[in-house]
Amino acid sequence: MTAHAFATVTFLLLTATAFVPAQAAEPPALPASLELNYALHYGSMTVGRVVKTLTREADGSYRHRSHSRPLGAAKMFTSVEWFEEGQFEVVQGKVRPLSFLEYRVGADRSHRHSARFDWQAKQIIYANGVSVPLPPGTQDQGGILFALMLNPPASGTQQTIHISSGKKLRAYHYARAGNETLKTVLGTIKATVIERPPLDKDGESLRVWLAAERGNLPVRISTQKRGQETTLVLESVRGL
Repeated sequence: MTAHAFATVTFLLLTATAFVPAQAAEPPALPASLELNYALHYGSMTVGRVVKTLTREADGSYRHRSHSRPLGAAKMFTSVEWFEEGQFEVVQGKVRPLSFLEYRVGADRSHRHSARFDWQAKQIIYANGVSVPLPPGTQDQGGILFALMLNPPASGTQQTIHISSGKKLRAYHYARAGNETLKTVLGTIKATVIERPPLDKDGESLRVWLAAERGNLPVRISTQKRGQETTLVLESVRGL
C-alpha cells in the first residue's frame, strides 16, 4: 500500500459521520473519561492503530482527541501520523461542536486545518479567516462518533447532516441498516448498523456498528472505495 493510500485510509476513517438523534426522553450521558483503541485493517493486513479519547472539562464541555499511526507493512511506505483535536458541549442531549483541529506529523508538506463554531452568529470560522454559514445540527469529523453514542439515528429514515473537516463543509446522508450480532472485545454483542452511501461514483461508502447495549460504542467502522476495504476494529476500552 502506498503512502498516499494509507493517508487516504486514515483520513476516511477519521472522517466522522453525523446523525440525527432518535426521540428519547432521557438520552444517555457520555463518560467523563473514555479511551477507545482500534486496529486499522487494510484488507487482511493490520496497517495501523487509532486511539480516540474523550475527557470532560470542569465547565462541563468535552475535549476529544484522535491519534492514528502506521504499523507493520504500512511503515515501509509512510511514517506520517494523523491527529484530530476538538471541543464540544452537550446541549439538550445533543453534541454541539465548539472547535476542531486536524494535523499530521512526519509529512513532507504541512497539513493543518482548523475551525471554530460560533453558534450565536451561526458561522463557522476557518483558520484562514473565511467564514461560512453554520447549519443546524452540524458536527465536526472528530466529535461525531460521540454524537452518535448519544443519539443514534432513527429507524426508517435517511438524514442529511453537515460535517466540517476543519477546511470544508459537506452534506452526507445516513440511514440505519438493521442489526447484526458480532463477536467483539466486549463479548458477543448486538450491533446497530449505520450506512452512509458514497456522494458520487468515486466516493467512499461507510458502515458503522454500534454496541447498542454498551452505550452505543462504535465497535467497528468500515469504508469501501473502488473495491478496496478498510476497517477499524475495537481492541480495548477504558472508562466505559
